[in-house]
Amino acid sequence: MSRVWAMPNHNTFEIKPIRRFVEKYLANSRASIDPFARNSQLATVTNDLNPATSATYHLTAKDFLTLLWNRKVYPDLVIMDPPYNLSQLKQCYQDVGREFAQWDAQYGASWIEERDIIKEILTNDGVVLTFGWNTNGMGKARGFEIVEIMLVSHGGQHNDTICIAEKRIDAEVV
Repeated sequence: MSRVWAMPNHNTFEIKPIRRFVEKYLANSRASIDPFARNSQLATVTNDLNPATSATYHLTAKDFLTLLWNRKVYPDLVIMDPPYNLSQLKQCYQDVGREFAQWDAQYGASWIEERDIIKEILTNDGVVLTFGWNTNGMGKARGFEIVEIMLVSHGGQHNDTICIAEKRIDAEVV
């Protein structure tokens, strides 16, 4: 576990220590995906709900992951950087003209179905990098163990960004 300081930025991967964290794991990756990429091009295949971004696909994260599953795409690295709270999630929906319903508010912050699909498509010994304000990540119940945690302090009234690398330890070879 480590702790570093860096200025905040709404583009997570423009924060230098966070970008280095991702690049360290990308160096050993053959196929990576990012369901919440915005304009980041770090992963091999990118997605973002907003069509104004430079992502390859513009689907909900669940639809994107399901598409990959149906196409038998098996990444060895997943970058999971969803909206960190309901306010951010609501803003993402509003930015693309989608209604933000009560169901979205109840479901959105947990990303349970997306995590379940990631478990199904991730290769044996694959890694998931999760970013946010908690350390929930993929979790032991899905067969993952934490490899690394990095806290990025942004000072003042800004929440720290928590970066987690988890390795799949119960996976069957796909």
